[in-house]
Parts: sequence; C-alpha cells; structure tokens
Amino acid sequence: MSLTQWRDMWLNESFARYAEWLWAAHQGGSTPKQTFDEMYQGTGATTLPTDPPGAPDVRSLFGNSVYDRGAATLEALRIAIGDPAFLAVLKGWPVAHRFGNATTAQFIAYAEQISGRNLDALFHAWLYTAGKPPYPTPMS
Repeated sequence: MSLTQWRDMWLNESFARYAEWLWAAHQGGSTPKQTFDEMYQGTGATTLPTDPPGAPDVRSLFGNSVYDRGAATLEALRIAIGDPAFLAVLKGWPVAHRFGNATTAQFIAYAEQISGRNLDALFHAWLYTAGKPPYPTPMS
C-alpha cells in the first residue's frame, strides 16, 4: 500500500518502527509496552516526541515524531482497544488496501470498524495535538 499524501507518512514509518519493537521483543528485549512506557516517561533511550506525526511539515516529514510517536500511537491504540482487536487491525489493514493508496482517515475508520469503538479522541491527541498526549487507558 502507498500513501495518498505526504502528511500520511506516519502510516508507513510508524508501522515499520512498531515492527522493530515487535522484533526486539521476539529476540528477548523489551516488549512494545515497555518501550512505549520508557518513551512516555522519558526514561528510555528515546523520549516521546512532542510534535504530532499526523501533520508533519517539510522539516519533520522524516523526523522522530513520524517514526517514534507514530509507533507510540499504534501502541496507544493497542492499549485502548485490546490485543484481539489490535491484532485484527494489524493483519487486516494491509490486506484491505493491498495494491492501493491509503490515508490516515481511512486507517482511523478501519480501526474504529474493527474495534467497534469511537477512536477520535485517541487519534486526535496522538496524531494531531502537540505536546504529550494523555496516557491511553483500556476502553471497556
């Protein structure tokens, strides 16, 4: 799948970074949750970028926010919707847009469809709001 617009770059790069987190856990390193918590608390090698990844400008298009905060957005989504729905999103999203283009709005709609939850507040905070987003909580 390819991007529709450059502002959706986080969709590519955050999934790549999140895959790195998964691979590190597979190799006996920190879990994605541990990496997320260290980044969020500022105690790890990387701190959570304050620039929102969903609207990068030319200078930040390939910056840490797109990679690291983008991956953190995915982990925030996992925390919020739970493992079964999150895994369904991870597996189904690339299939749904195979050989095509995709946007952030389409990803949000897909995650909402799969999870059965309204995720506007989570994505607004993590993708479009500068500063430190609120720590995600599981949705019941």
